[in-house]
Amino acid sequence: MTPTSVLFTPAGTGPGARRRRVWLMAGLCGLWLLEGRLPAREGGYHHAHLVVWAAGLLAALCVLPWGPLALRAAAAAGVSWSATGYLMAAGLHLPVWGLTESAALLVLLALVTWRAPVRAAVPAGVALAAGVLVAPVRDTGAPGAAVVHALVVAGVASAGLCLRYRDAERARAVAAARDAERLELAGELHDFVSHHVAAMTLLAKATRTVAEDARVAASLKDIQAAGDEALTTARRLLRVLHQDAPHRVPLPGLDGVRELVDDFRRAGRGPVRVDLHVDPGFGTGLPPELAGSVHRIVAEGLANVAKHSPGASAVRVTLREAERRLFVSVRDDGAAGQPAQRPPEDTGGLGLVGLTERADAIGGSLTAGPVAGGGWEVLAVLPVQR
Repeated sequence: MTPTSVLFTPAGTGPGARRRRVWLMAGLCGLWLLEGRLPAREGGYHHAHLVVWAAGLLAALCVLPWGPLALRAAAAAGVSWSATGYLMAAGLHLPVWGLTESAALLVLLALVTWRAPVRAAVPAGVALAAGVLVAPVRDTGAPGAAVVHALVVAGVASAGLCLRYRDAERARAVAAARDAERLELAGELHDFVSHHVAAMTLLAKATRTVAEDARVAASLKDIQAAGDEALTTARRLLRVLHQDAPHRVPLPGLDGVRELVDDFRRAGRGPVRVDLHVDPGFGTGLPPELAGSVHRIVAEGLANVAKHSPGASAVRVTLREAERRLFVSVRDDGAAGQPAQRPPEDTGGLGLVGLTERADAIGGSLTAGPVAGGGWEVLAVLPVQR
């Protein structure tokens, strides 16, 4: 019942991207076949038609992911400029259309301005845009068509830049969420570790007062001093890390999980059945930071259900332990048991980003995705050491 991890799908990957690529190539192939029949309706074929038709096919093949994007863009631009150079050198100004060629160049222009590195995007984008702009002048010599092509090129390039900006903002938000979760986890570890170090120093001090051997007493004094120095250093470091967020709220543990479920049940819309299943003995002797992480995962999982599955009729929270690992699951049945339709970029927002970082930090893992039978599941697997 392990869900597919679709938290952060890179651009251009995943089932949705593959489907879009198939539809795009189908459209280019249809346009190429249509373009092959146009010269017959215009009064006959000329070898210039064959040149442009072949250039359109080669440019369309460059849309396929057979190599790095910058290399494919350079190849398509080279094909287009070769056809243009041949027709202009031969003095042929025929209405050869070049629809497939221009469409493929525009697709590559959008991809380059969206995802290619800046160093490669600038020259490749200029070459692709110039190839599109010169096509109407090469084919018909009509300046009006060049103006239309210029507007289309500007629109496509602007769309690609907007997508690049959106992805950059998303990446910055994800990085900020991860950093915030690291700081929060550092604060929690400070609280728990400080408690144990303080107990060690007190024990060393108490033992030193009853030690009969002077050397043992001196060693215990050094241990106490080292513990005090460690506490002072930890507090100073935490103060620097949290200088912009000085007020921290203690993190609830496993005792608050049932309260989370009760609050979700009371705040639910409609007759939503919320079940909490906890294995006997779960959480016994857990370190405080691990218990706090379980609480955070359940809270974010329930928030994920409320945000993305408002039509869910049943939610199940499961806490179990097996083979020295904790399994924390929050699963909903979707809209009346229908398969989940959430796109990868909307699987919980930045909350799951932080929890993934937290799970990785303590040696575990967190996944989120659709499950068999419909619905969605957030599943965390955390190692336990008592």
